[in-house]
Amino acid sequence: MIPREFSPSRGLLWPRCSQFAALLLLLVTAGPAWPAAERTFERVRLLEPKGETSAGASLGDIDRDGDLDIVLAKGRHWPLDNLILRNDGKGNFTTEKLPAAADRTYSAALADLNGDGSLDLVVSNDRPDRKVIYLNDGRGVFRSAGTFGRPEWSTRYITVADLNGDARPEIIVANRSSNPARPVTCFVCLNDGQGAFPTEISLPTQSATIIVAADLDADGKIDLFVPHRDGGQSLIFWNDGTGRFPTAPVPVGPKESSVRAAVAADLDGDGHLDLVVGDANTGMFVYRGEGRRAFAEPQALGEKSGAPYSVGVMDMNRDGKPDLVVGRQEARGSVFFNQSSPQKLHFSETAWGDGQGAVYGVALGDLDGDGWPDIVAARSEAPNGIWFNGASGKN
Repeated sequence: MIPREFSPSRGLLWPRCSQFAALLLLLVTAGPAWPAAERTFERVRLLEPKGETSAGASLGDIDRDGDLDIVLAKGRHWPLDNLILRNDGKGNFTTEKLPAAADRTYSAALADLNGDGSLDLVVSNDRPDRKVIYLNDGRGVFRSAGTFGRPEWSTRYITVADLNGDARPEIIVANRSSNPARPVTCFVCLNDGQGAFPTEISLPTQSATIIVAADLDADGKIDLFVPHRDGGQSLIFWNDGTGRFPTAPVPVGPKESSVRAAVAADLDGDGHLDLVVGDANTGMFVYRGEGRRAFAEPQALGEKSGAPYSVGVMDMNRDGKPDLVVGRQEARGSVFFNQSSPQKLHFSETAWGDGQGAVYGVALGDLDGDGWPDIVAARSEAPNGIWFNGASGKN
């Protein structure tokens, strides 16, 4: 491994060599193994008759009947109705529209915002649309309960996490601008405890379409990894426990990146969270966590085959290890079955999907009640659908 130093003021210092060499593109070992051979994703159920412009999907038991329902975020730059798909427990769905005018939606997140035990809904829209909070009445019926953020934000993604330890989740907002003359800032919207978000905390100027909220230094506080979307530096913001980030952010990866997808998970079982990023230009990479706020040089994940647009993490073959599901633009996606150890990363790869459209979002969970997590793909220019997880030859 190339030596690397850490400086609190400058972050991860890469060796003096070309940017390409600095990445140290070590291809993660990918070979046949029994878990990958046993699971396939051939049985498909399309959720709509035609492809439109969807950007995200969120899963949760919104009506508290014991199964996972789906929320589809639709529109992007063009107003469309967001959809709620109620599950009968066997993977059959009744579709209804979210009770609102058509929006330019990029992301929707389910979380209990007001502490009543029901999943509420946060919807982020592109400018000039408002960003809306919907509270759940406990039966899966949503009512508009205010807004958050600002209509002029070009919001591309939201996630929710409790950043200040009050058991009420905050909304973390990723905004994007590819125009240097109009820089943007990502924000944290603090929860007032009643499901409203009046206080905004801005992060340094950073164009992003994804944000990862996770305890990256194992200090009990949720930190933020903000990958750059438009040719800039990806950063980690360390949480002081109040939902604020007073210390200087730490750079991760190359100075120029175009990251569309990212997750955090302990892939190698060493007790440290690793970062997985999908760069639209260079492919998928893993930054192994080394503890003490340090990350190793990136290792490439699989061969580059279509721009990665989304990634999810879940134990897809029930072997106790987190696997990775990647969605791509106009190419089949990949399930990377994890066989890593603390000594090395090792995955076997299985293809899923039909290679149509762009998979802007993947959501993972057991939708048909068979105990195996399935893949929901939110796509643009192709119908949204479910790829069910089944045994090889029995899907």
